[in-house]
Amino acid sequence: MPLRSFLLFFLVSLFSQPGYASLPLQKAVAMAPRQPVPLFSWPLTGSLRVTSPFGMRFHPLAHTFLKHEGVDLRAPTDSEVRVIADGRVAETGYGPLTGFFITVDHADGWRSRYLHLNTIQVHKSEQLKQGTVIALSGATGRTTGPHLHLELSHHQQAIDPVSMLATSPGSPIASAAVEKPVVTPEVDLTPTITLVSGEGDTLQIGVRIGNKTTFYSLKEPVEQGDDVWRIVRRYGKYKLVKVNPQSSRR
Repeated sequence: MPLRSFLLFFLVSLFSQPGYASLPLQKAVAMAPRQPVPLFSWPLTGSLRVTSPFGMRFHPLAHTFLKHEGVDLRAPTDSEVRVIADGRVAETGYGPLTGFFITVDHADGWRSRYLHLNTIQVHKSEQLKQGTVIALSGATGRTTGPHLHLELSHHQQAIDPVSMLATSPGSPIASAAVEKPVVTPEVDLTPTITLVSGEGDTLQIGVRIGNKTTFYSLKEPVEQGDDVWRIVRRYGKYKLVKVNPQSSRR
């Protein structure tokens, strides 16, 4: 009997140690799921045209190569500007370079900015739902004409907004909240022209294959697997024409 009591006491003492008590909690913290990336929608209605893409570019006013932290979207003066995801207005104001601007904070460290606005229709700390009209576009600040400059960052790291937009212009606004597992649909890998950027020698055509958009010059072939397409202009519009892979590489 004394030996049995001693063993019982030893086991109770062992599993009462802090290390054992904290193991389930540590495991739960380590296996906690990551916050899902929000789905971002187009900030403008109608057709989308990128007039200046994300990345290094020759600045038309500074006359030097500078990094473009966002994308410029064609937008006639007083076009409705919509917030691309649920969020809270972090800042509104005016700057000599940015013109009237709005900064919106989203979940999990995401942030979007809207520059060169004509009028602002929200106020600081206001809670917004995706698709809410927050401003009218314009040409305020340092700019060559009316357009919308859109920026997107994640934990202060600038990201190309076009690569994160989840819906096409005119489509229903995607929900920013992801509460249930989403079944991923089959991805169509047929090349499709989605964007036209620049003019003349700087002309670039955005071609989407699956979920990725790549820019091509007018003379570059578009390759997907064993198939090849050429970009042609017909009746004022750019189209993809499938060609013989052998003849395209001559």
